[in-house]
Amino acid sequence: MTSKLQKTLDAVWYAAGPAQFLLYGLWTVIVSGLFPLEDYWQLLPTVWKMNGALIVAVTIWGNLAQKKWTILLNTFLAIIVGSVFASKAVMLADADIIRAATQAHYMILFLIVFWGFYLANLAARQSMEFRRAGVDE
Repeated sequence: MTSKLQKTLDAVWYAAGPAQFLLYGLWTVIVSGLFPLEDYWQLLPTVWKMNGALIVAVTIWGNLAQKKWTILLNTFLAIIVGSVFASKAVMLADADIIRAATQAHYMILFLIVFWGFYLANLAARQSMEFRRAGVDE
């Protein structure tokens, strides 16, 4: 267990691929807190935040297929949270606050979603290359 953690830390130190996955998971934990929803909808950002922590764990102890599917799930959760947030944003009182807040939130979602698609594609390509080369992940 500690050997995988040490391997991941070494990869981060030398700026290899796991650094991107870890950063994506950590940013998900941070960004998910920017989407306050009411009532039972508040469960969505919470699940999104937990998935960010799961990305960190899978990056350390999982394989590339698990990384890919966890990141795709995260991207799907970002789209859902953004959709619900967009439908609830009209409840804010001040039009200037709505405009500024929603523009920032939409830009964050845009970046997280496309970063997620990029990383899922990266994990899929790495997995194919490892299989082609006959190397264990």
